[in-house]
Amino acid sequence: MFFTHYMQYSSSFIAKILLISVMLYLGSTGCAKSLPEITVQNISKYKTFQNKNGVSVAIDPFIEEKRLDNFFGTDLLYDFGILPVHIIIENNINQPILIEGENILLVDAKNEIIQKLSVYSAPVEKLGSEGGAAIGMAGFLMGGYLGMFISSSIYHQSVIKSENVESNLKIKALYDKSIYNKLELHHGFVYLVLVDSTILDNANLQIKVKNIKTEALTTFDFNMASLKKEVKRRIKETKND
Repeated sequence: MFFTHYMQYSSSFIAKILLISVMLYLGSTGCAKSLPEITVQNISKYKTFQNKNGVSVAIDPFIEEKRLDNFFGTDLLYDFGILPVHIIIENNINQPILIEGENILLVDAKNEIIQKLSVYSAPVEKLGSEGGAAIGMAGFLMGGYLGMFISSSIYHQSVIKSENVESNLKIKALYDKSIYNKLELHHGFVYLVLVDSTILDNANLQIKVKNIKTEALTTFDFNMASLKKEVKRRIKETKND
């Protein structure tokens, strides 16, 4: 009697697990999560901005979990130590200016390069590798075909999420652009890869904007040390092997 009841309970439990797994699998094959575009404010509305030689630049680091999840579909800072920084550039002169990825750097107090912040520099493949290891272990512990099926379903969902995150990072990145008109704006994200919070010690986010007519470079340095305390609270500290 007890054995029969146990088998019925086990069968019911397994059936529920299978149903949930199928729903996860089918749900992940649908449309990607629709993520909102960034609404750009007036430069002076941002907490951190500078004006030089007829060019205005503002930066807006995305540290908060809610904003990261809303605009990127995952908490990049906590999960992967990736700090997205929104950069907004406005041309206030009647001369064309040029924004190039090679002129956006993370530098130290001696102006030596800590990181080159290209159009796309975030290691989102970590999402698949780290998630895959955990999922494989979960499947192993469950055992048998059930564990394999659940692992496969969740892993498939993880891969889809990774691809969506990667695509979204590229879409929102700050690309090279020439601005020809006065009061025209250009904006996008660069991604700081933080091995740990100490990388922000005495670090400046350096943005150089070129005047196309004169070829002169205007340098904007934004000190990042003020972010260290909040960043340290949110990211997982990692050590180099």
